[in-house]
Amino acid sequence: MQKQNQTTDFDVIIVGGGFAGLTAARELNMLGRKVLLLEGKDRLGGRTWTDHRLGCDLEMGGTYVHWYHPHTWAEISRYGLEISEAPGAKEAYWITDGQAYSGTPAELNSIVKESFEYFLTKAYEYLPQPFNPLQSSSFTEMDGKSVYDFLNDFSFTNEQKDFLSSLLAIDFNGDPKEGAITQMFRWWAFSGGNRYVFADTVARYKIKTGTKSLVEAIASDVKAEIKMSAIVDSVESGNGSVRVTTRDGESYRATAAIVTAPLSTLDKIDFQPPLSKTKRAFMQEKQVAKGIKVWARIKGKVEPFVSYAPEGYPLNSVHLDNYVDGDSIIVGFGSDAGRLDANDPKAVEAALRHWRTDLEVIDSTGHDWAADELAQETWPMLKPNQLTNYIEEMKRPEQGVFLAGTTYANGWGGFIDGAIENAIKTSRKVHEYLGDCK
Repeated sequence: MQKQNQTTDFDVIIVGGGFAGLTAARELNMLGRKVLLLEGKDRLGGRTWTDHRLGCDLEMGGTYVHWYHPHTWAEISRYGLEISEAPGAKEAYWITDGQAYSGTPAELNSIVKESFEYFLTKAYEYLPQPFNPLQSSSFTEMDGKSVYDFLNDFSFTNEQKDFLSSLLAIDFNGDPKEGAITQMFRWWAFSGGNRYVFADTVARYKIKTGTKSLVEAIASDVKAEIKMSAIVDSVESGNGSVRVTTRDGESYRATAAIVTAPLSTLDKIDFQPPLSKTKRAFMQEKQVAKGIKVWARIKGKVEPFVSYAPEGYPLNSVHLDNYVDGDSIIVGFGSDAGRLDANDPKAVEAALRHWRTDLEVIDSTGHDWAADELAQETWPMLKPNQLTNYIEEMKRPEQGVFLAGTTYANGWGGFIDGAIENAIKTSRKVHEYLGDCK
């Protein structure tokens, strides 16, 4: 039986209940606007998801936070949350020319110490104001280069090449050959040229009670109607209003809409009239990150360790995260979700054997975000020329339809911080737009 369409008036309809959508809803509520939030999943959080598996709470998606992430840190401070950190590694394992090696973390880091520090320093030169990436002409000129275009200007040993390949495959969570060097410049610039600070900002600290606690805290301040399992099929705009229709036939009307759906899913929404040609070109190109995050429970307590393998291996990095009931919990990242089933313990153990044969996987788990209908990507990582060609246009509204999310952030694109930053800015633009519509 087909549901009868309903029409409800709001100031703003927000599509997506991740950090961008929730932050925008809270900000607009505080500005006195009537908001409806539509979330396609049966939970809030988007590509962050704290779930109880393997005997403990695990972050299935976005995880890491740092005081160098200014917007996230402000939220952590606002809600009185605490952070925890992963155990410091005592052992290191890496692969060069197909051979496995082991040593101390210091020995591993010495492989690319000088070259990596040089890159971080160059990034800071190209991007002296990290939150204004398009203000530097030298940076925008560099945006046409892929990571490997840039690295080919330097000479490396095979050991250095493989270690850099590992690092870049992890950061892009996809094939680094497709990624723009400026994407890494943006991250590196925030470290002030210090590689240890950079490592801390991307992989050391977590919210002690999980990302779910920050999601819940922001949601508790959202005084708006929230509808779950409401997958949006179409967004129609014109004549001073926007109509949003869900897959189950429900229809809602507002003066404006903010669509926070991931970039790779935008072409599944029927925008009428169609979004600009430039926006549609970006939506067609998509982005780089189609990788995987794997959690595994290892029998017994193992020493804290890190491991790296170049692009082409099922996992590019693994490290110890914590302990539970006498066993070890490890987390790994791979650049291609198609190479490994995170929920197959035997396959995960086989992947670990590229470094170590002494780890017995009791159980493993993960979520394939690349196959998730409402994500189709992990954290967004841009290709050459996408930042300069598309991002400003993606932030330009069309007949009351605004796009928002970490993809369009000026700062920490790909992070929780980028989602919050862009949502705050977008919600202010929507508020001004609503005022102009009166």
